[in-house]
Amino acid sequence: MLMDPTLGRVIERWRAGDREAFEEVIDRYGLQLLRTARLILRDPSLAEDAIQETFLKAWQRIGSLRDEDPGPWLTRIAMNESISLYRRRHRFQALTERFGRLSGVKHEVSSEARLDLTHALDQLTAEQRAAVALHYYQDLSVEETARVLKVPVDTTKSRLKTALRRLRELTGAEEAFA
Repeated sequence: MLMDPTLGRVIERWRAGDREAFEEVIDRYGLQLLRTARLILRDPSLAEDAIQETFLKAWQRIGSLRDEDPGPWLTRIAMNESISLYRRRHRFQALTERFGRLSGVKHEVSSEARLDLTHALDQLTAEQRAAVALHYYQDLSVEETARVLKVPVDTTKSRLKTALRRLRELTGAEEAFA
């Protein structure tokens, strides 16, 4: 998508190394990216770290931005940073969960937790949360979500279907996600 001429001039100034132009981009997209990172990471301070890293990489990689709206480009960077940070922070947790599944231990979810969507979102993989955040919270189409995540449309559909099935299980809300 082509961007408006005013934004185009800001991007050109950014490409030339203008920090004020870069701050305009941060002001324009920062809050949206932070919300997305919070939905994926489920931790405000980790989300801030991910977005700080996002903008650092964006500054360094401005040359890879084509003549288009930088929103999807920045969102891709933020999604990748959030997922990477989540994986780094949760390696031990993932290992113990995998061990628990292999040993046949089944974790029961309390009735209070079943009603708590936030808790249920925590139980999804980072990739599933990313798909849910983009599709349901940012109202992107499945195709747009796939493009931002740089995965095939069928992969995005599968992640959304699996995530919704898991959310139904965890919340006991069969009708809420139909």
